[in-house]
Amino acid sequence: MKKLTILSLVAAALILGGCNKKEENVAKSAATSSIEAVSSSAHSASSAAIQEALPGAPLPSSKAASSVSSVQTTQESATKEIASKKEEAKSGAAEAVDAKTLFAKCAACHGADGKRKALGKSAPIAGMPKDEVLKKLEGYQAGTLNQYGMGALMKAQVAGLSKAQLEALAEYISSLK
Repeated sequence: MKKLTILSLVAAALILGGCNKKEENVAKSAATSSIEAVSSSAHSASSAAIQEALPGAPLPSSKAASSVSSVQTTQESATKEIASKKEEAKSGAAEAVDAKTLFAKCAACHGADGKRKALGKSAPIAGMPKDEVLKKLEGYQAGTLNQYGMGALMKAQVAGLSKAQLEALAEYISSLK
């Protein structure tokens, strides 16, 4: 029982450490439910231990057994909910891409406004349609595009970017005027 309580508290602390306010409230609620359930279970276990220690005491009622089962079910639900909220928090963080920061790497060759010909070879990229920019970035990343002889350089620039980051970067470049 102590392990279950500690596990619940550790999981709640981990979840609360990386959530935004809305997710934090949901996680707090789940953690509170979990703590209440564990507390109730501990109370039931204590009552059962006392009755076991006193031979003449009546056996625990089916209500106590039902309570323990209910606590276990609540604990499992809380654990699943916490895991689900943690995954949502991770995916939300992945979606919150700072494209302007990503573009800083591009600005070295393309200029802060995207209007410079990179290394005097490429066309300016500012204002290009998002779909076109995304297609080119994906081509460079895959190694299938070598426009202006810049394939290897561009592949290295976009190698570590996720799909969400590529999309955010394409959106940002298309917004440059």
